[in-house]
Amino acid sequence: MQKTTPTHLVNTYKLLQCAFPQGISEQFYLPLLSILYGEMSDRNLAQVIAEFTGREYPVVLNDVYRAASTPTCSPELIEATRQKLMGGNYEEWLASES
Repeated sequence: MQKTTPTHLVNTYKLLQCAFPQGISEQFYLPLLSILYGEMSDRNLAQVIAEFTGREYPVVLNDVYRAASTPTCSPELIEATRQKLMGGNYEEWLASES
């Protein structure tokens, strides 16, 4: 099955590819959702993460809600995830999304 990333999510998909070339490990999954939640709509975030990880959209959407509603990660893990994003040109992505 070929992936068809919607045009408005292509930059985010590319960010994920650069920051997580081996895929998103469980360690970084919820911190990533937490960080990106503040920058994207719930549905767009769930859609791009579902496509990138191969997880089902409804499962990812519930994970997005969980990451947004409860602090599930240590500040150190959030910072480690942010550093991975920085390696994927996170600042440039932020500028393009605003």
